[in-house]
Amino acid sequence: MKKLVLSAVAVAALSTSAMADAVAPTLQISGNTIMNAYAVSQKVKNNGKARAHHFSNDISDLYFLVAGRTASGIEYKYKLNFQAFSNANPLVTQNYVEFNTNLGTFQFGNVVGPEDTVIQDAGAIVGGAGAFDGGFKNVFNISAFSLRGNDIIGDTGYATKFVYYTKELWNAIRFAIGFTPQTSHLGDAKLDNNSIQSNSNVPGVRNFLPHLPSNMDIYGVNSWTFGASFKKDVGNWGINLNAAYVTDRSYLSATNQQTATYNTALAGNSKLKLRNTSAYQLGAIIGYRRANGHLIQVGGGWLDNGHSRNFRNQATISSGGKTVTTANLHKGDSGQAWNAGAGYTFGAYKVAASYQHMERKTDAVRKAKTNVWSLTGDVVPVAGLKFFGEVDYVSTKSNEAARGLAQNFSNAFNAKANADTLANSKNNGTVFIMGTKISF
Repeated sequence: MKKLVLSAVAVAALSTSAMADAVAPTLQISGNTIMNAYAVSQKVKNNGKARAHHFSNDISDLYFLVAGRTASGIEYKYKLNFQAFSNANPLVTQNYVEFNTNLGTFQFGNVVGPEDTVIQDAGAIVGGAGAFDGGFKNVFNISAFSLRGNDIIGDTGYATKFVYYTKELWNAIRFAIGFTPQTSHLGDAKLDNNSIQSNSNVPGVRNFLPHLPSNMDIYGVNSWTFGASFKKDVGNWGINLNAAYVTDRSYLSATNQQTATYNTALAGNSKLKLRNTSAYQLGAIIGYRRANGHLIQVGGGWLDNGHSRNFRNQATISSGGKTVTTANLHKGDSGQAWNAGAGYTFGAYKVAASYQHMERKTDAVRKAKTNVWSLTGDVVPVAGLKFFGEVDYVSTKSNEAARGLAQNFSNAFNAKANADTLANSKNNGTVFIMGTKISF
């Protein structure tokens, strides 16, 4: 892998024809923090989320960027991102190098892949706390196996990878490709380790599986991600069409004497083969800039996870003397989703509305569904300061079989299992969020 990256960069360097004065590397520091206040009114008031109000420092980021240019014109960068939450240790998320050449852009390290950077749908239009990232999850009790976000199964997050973006072709088209040897590898030296449990920045399976034992989770091997985008401005109109595809060999990994198997006669398995990842996502945004400078945007997206990372058969999960089966979850699928939204930006203000629908089969016939209607408003009185508000109406509906399965896993493997961690099969409610973001 190292030889591949070095060879690619070397070829790019040799092919760079434009000569320029070398620029010594300089350091730039930037960052932001977000503070939110929540209020919620919902039907189901268990799972530890019965309070009507919630204050949160949702995220704080500090970025260090080193950038320079060689005499042959190659721009090189090193970026490091510390992410911190109150009462928690700072976490290094992004940590990568980048080379911009005549052949395109090369990235290597802990950085997001094309499945994150290329896709722009209604989620890129809404403001507020970012309804598409599922901010409502902090206060809303989601029904069993109901998907909670615009997630493509197999999203590689910040796992260590190599990414390549072409130059813009015909002033409109770009392609991208990313390779991640193992999606749970986050810069550490070992192979075949599962560090997902200790790092929350490996997404792609949120609310997808039941509550698993500690240090047991999913990862992908030889993950390939592909992306393509078409961006074109025609007069006052802007067109953005994009697509991404993710594939890998998927496993459920276990440590500390935990086991996962499709056959109870086979004991001691530490790695269970799941259905391979094969998922795609589409997005589109159309914008129109009025004569007075106001921007109108409409957009939408489609996501199909197929059967990615689902069980191949009924599995038996064991830990600490407790054993639970996955019942008929393997007969279901990994979910589909679609979204639509519109936004209007005028001066320092922006208002937007969106709708998301997510569903999956939890067995051969029954489904779990999520619907989210959102309204957002933002104001930027001065550069670096933003105030925002968001209202989400959330409706999740599952079925009794899925609720029972989720509860069995929670009872067996959730150390905090009690009356406040009850799974539900149906919930709806309204979430209000107000917040501010300061950046520099």
